[in-house]
Amino acid sequence: MRQTAVKLAKSYTPLIKFVGTKHPVLEHSGSVHPHPCTIDGILPGSDSCVSAKDFLSKLKPFEVVPYKTKKPSQKPAGGNVGRAYEFVSRPLHENELASISELPVRFKLRPFEDVEMESINAGGAL
Repeated sequence: MRQTAVKLAKSYTPLIKFVGTKHPVLEHSGSVHPHPCTIDGILPGSDSCVSAKDFLSKLKPFEVVPYKTKKPSQKPAGGNVGRAYEFVSRPLHENELASISELPVRFKLRPFEDVEMESINAGGAL
C-alpha cells in the first residue's frame, strides 16, 4: 500500500497552471516618501503627523444615557417587563438628532430602484 501512495504522490500534477513569472520583491530605500493617499503629503513622524495615541486620546466615547427606573415599590403587577422603565425626556445635546430623517444627505438611505425591488420580490438573485 505504501508504495502505491508514494507513486501516486510523485505522479500528481496540479491542474492549476500559473501564467507568467513571480512578482518582483520591491526593495524600500531608506528615504521616507509620503503615502499616495495622505493629505498634503504628510510624512510619518513629522510635526504635522499626529500619533495614534494622541488621536485616540482626543476621541470621545459614545455616551449612553440610562433610563431612570421606577421606585421598587411601584413594580408592575404580573411581571410586565415592558413597563419596568420610564423614559425621561431631555433636550438634545450638540450633534444629536431626533430622527433619522434629519441625517445629512450622505448618511440617508437611497430609495430602492425598480430593478432592485423586483429582485427582492423574486426571492433574491435572478
